[in-house]
Amino acid sequence: MSFLADFGTDLAVRNRKEARSAVPLLPVGGDLTRLSGLDNLAQAIWFRLATNQGDLAHLGHPDYGSRLYRLIGRLITPETLALARAYVREALRQEPRIGSIEALAVLPDAGQPGALRIELTVRPAKTVEPLNLALSFALEPLVEA
Repeated sequence: MSFLADFGTDLAVRNRKEARSAVPLLPVGGDLTRLSGLDNLAQAIWFRLATNQGDLAHLGHPDYGSRLYRLIGRLITPETLALARAYVREALRQEPRIGSIEALAVLPDAGQPGALRIELTVRPAKTVEPLNLALSFALEPLVEA
């Protein structure tokens, strides 16, 4: 049995491709939606992977983010998949709320050509319950219609 660990609270942010606004509002009162606990950790993992390493250097966080951006424009080859796995591991090891990386798979995303599917299981610090996530990372620039 696990106990509730404090993984913080943050604003909820949605993928702008899937919603009109990246920041959802509560239906009553229009307040900003917040995330806490494991939901907040899941969002933090996505932010860390989706942020180019070095983009927050001017804010005092030069190592925050991942090097996945270096793979944009590359073909999906065994070398690209191996680099992506290494970059994901490197980024996740910097997240203090993650105790261990239990499983990590990076493969071509069958539902989105030119994208990687990142499937991972992490064991958050201070809990025994694992967190499973599946994320897509596009290697080709998005073309809006």
